Amino acid sequence: MTLSIAGSGAAPGDATAVLLNVAATNVAAHSYLTVYPAGEPLPGTSNLNLVPGQTISNLVICRLGAGGALTIANPIGASDAIADVLGYFTA
Repeated sequence: MTLSIAGSGAAPGDATAVLLNVAATNVAAHSYLTVYPAGEPLPGTSNLNLVPGQTISNLVICRLGAGGALTIANPIGASDAIADVLGYFTA
């Protein structure tokens, strides 16, 4: 899932990175969520490690990628993801 952040009301158009609270719920299988800049390859790290039936959250700092966006990936299982922008950084 790719989310446009910069200029969306959550952060100004010149934002280069964001501070997020990311949560996962309705987790169907052991998996993980990774938050990374849009348009870049999936990194080999996770931001949240998921267990079925669990709701979990974590604080994430993510650089914004193409078009001021970021991507949230769950490459193994299925879950719902919630991302709240708490702050932003500009260059």
